[in-house]
Amino acid sequence: MRTICFAIAGLSALLCTTSVYAADLAAQAVEPVPPVVTPYNWSGPYVGLHAGYGWGRENDNQSSLFPGVTTTVAPTTTAVTFSADKFDLSGFVGGAHAGYNYQIDQFVIGVEGDIDYSNLNGSAHANYGGTLRTLKLKTEWQGSARARVGYAFDNILVYATGGLALANAKLSTAGASSSNTHVGWTVGLGAEYAFTQNWIGRLEVRYSDFNKKSYATPDGRVKADWDQTTVTAGISYKF
Repeated sequence: MRTICFAIAGLSALLCTTSVYAADLAAQAVEPVPPVVTPYNWSGPYVGLHAGYGWGRENDNQSSLFPGVTTTVAPTTTAVTFSADKFDLSGFVGGAHAGYNYQIDQFVIGVEGDIDYSNLNGSAHANYGGTLRTLKLKTEWQGSARARVGYAFDNILVYATGGLALANAKLSTAGASSSNTHVGWTVGLGAEYAFTQNWIGRLEVRYSDFNKKSYATPDGRVKADWDQTTVTAGISYKF
């Protein structure tokens, strides 16, 4: 009988010990493993589309070629001097861009080129030896090849850009027109946001200045140039 009692007591002690040990195991919380977050990498080629608005100022040598004369414009009797030495330009600009970025720590360097359709245009009255004309300049396409330097905040990139600019322009007056390709320079600032690993949105502001070119007109050769500021928004796909 005593042996049976000792056996029951030992079995009870073993069960109690096992229950306490199991409770200790259940009470221990397992710490979750934090997910590995990889910063966005801007390195690689990309292509995209952009569109926006531009404005600027045309400059020419009308007053030196055809000194303004005082004339009367109907229906008023006020004497007015006309000159087209400069006038405002404005219009749509949009096209495609492509480039390559290389990231070093948080710094991003790269190259980019673009080609745009442009509808920047403007006009002004001019006095050609006593004959009133309307002088108009319109640029129909533009392009650039630029370097870019930026700083990345994970999937946000702010950058500066600058380089060579090219643009076509057509100068019209007295029912005739002539065209030229202008060479210039361009600089700007921009910001990009990577929505995914591949899709990137952008906003960019650029200033461009184009050199003076000589245009043949019915009243003689006119030298003209212009500068402009453009604001564009776009989307890019990074490979």
